[in-house]
Amino acid sequence: MATSNTLGCGIGGAGAGLLGLLGLLGLLACGGSEPSPPSTATPASAPAPASDSASASERPGSPPSPAARSALDDDAVHGELVTLGGQRVLRVWGSPAQMGHAHGALLRASILEVVDGYALEVIPPATLDAAGGLYSTVAHISPRLREEAEGIIAGMEAAGGARSERLGRDLVAADLLVLNAVTDLVAIGCSSLSAWGPSTAEATELAGAPVMVRNLDWSDDPDLLRNQVLIAYQPDDPERQPVVSVAFAGYVGCLSCMNEAGVSTLFNMGYGEGAAGPAEALGGFSPANLLLRDTLERRDVDGDGRSTADDVEAALRSATHAGSYIVHVLEPRRPEAAAPARVLEVEADGLVARHPASDGLGSHVLAATNHLREKTEPRACSRYARIERQVEHDGGRFDRQGLWQLGTRIRLPQVVYTLLVEPEARRLGVWLRAPGADARADDPAVMHEWAALLGERPS
Repeated sequence: MATSNTLGCGIGGAGAGLLGLLGLLGLLACGGSEPSPPSTATPASAPAPASDSASASERPGSPPSPAARSALDDDAVHGELVTLGGQRVLRVWGSPAQMGHAHGALLRASILEVVDGYALEVIPPATLDAAGGLYSTVAHISPRLREEAEGIIAGMEAAGGARSERLGRDLVAADLLVLNAVTDLVAIGCSSLSAWGPSTAEATELAGAPVMVRNLDWSDDPDLLRNQVLIAYQPDDPERQPVVSVAFAGYVGCLSCMNEAGVSTLFNMGYGEGAAGPAEALGGFSPANLLLRDTLERRDVDGDGRSTADDVEAALRSATHAGSYIVHVLEPRRPEAAAPARVLEVEADGLVARHPASDGLGSHVLAATNHLREKTEPRACSRYARIERQVEHDGGRFDRQGLWQLGTRIRLPQVVYTLLVEPEARRLGVWLRAPGADARADDPAVMHEWAALLGERPS
């Protein structure tokens, strides 16, 4: 990813502790031959949950749980794969096992292509085997997400098999959970800018509503790009709510997600120095993107009876972290909230929230790239500097087109997708990069409305 000095955004200590831990595990697994470390030039991503966290026994070779198996006894597939505006949308509903089963059954070939063609280049097979056992004991993962991962494997088996040729064996749920936590292990780059109130008041299509442009800069690997998908989760638990995720086949965490309440989280790797060391990581941690998925699904984390950005901050503050990362949170406007946006800078030693005006962009604009700016002294970043110049040039005023053009200009060569997020309208504008496509392609976003993404769930 962005190690080049020309980007002004060199990688710091992000993920160093976990990389060291997995390197040690790989060395032990290989009997003394250490695997090549993941390349920081082709970053990776992953998920992380954690509030109903528990560490179930889940090791390579263990069969799907009874809950996941029971989904096989249901003749109905609790999901459907559709195409909207030329982009694949996976709709799943029901219990975690049922949602996972539909995911695995409908995207089996795509999951195997991501695993064999991309993921196992980042985490070598021997390291993955060792990490599966590690995550069983030290990763705090929601039981619901463990069940969903088991359901994916069961769905793949029902649709033709879960064998990975690169691994030389069938995939198991532990493999998926480790690969979903890859953002805790390797460096990726991202950028985002949110605006609202006076900054969007002159745009007739926004009328002061909050909006954000967001780039996921990660990898130009064709197997990864080819298997992007929007996933609309509709859990049957009344204490849970629908979530839409822009993801990849087999990915159950949140890199870029919005829930039914409009609360949206956009994950950026942090280039801070506060990642946990191997000894600290062995004490337990919540994989970041899985934690975010679990948090956004819950209707109320902090007990105030509402789903807001406060729930995201509360969940992250109460969890234990291993990596260094940044979450740009955007929600619908609330009279009691000073602003609909905040940036949460998270490391092993805690969380610091950054609010508008603290970085000089103004009181109605907030930006994030990969450097911590509140928790530690900010470092130079050419992408952030470009955002600052654009905000000054436009007087802090933005419309959809202006934000989209800015997002296009600050993409990195490893861009995967660009989003336009509108939480009040529950609307997502999405550009998914195709294999071989120009990273700076000036393509318009495909605009997705919330109701169309979820569709009509069968009774």
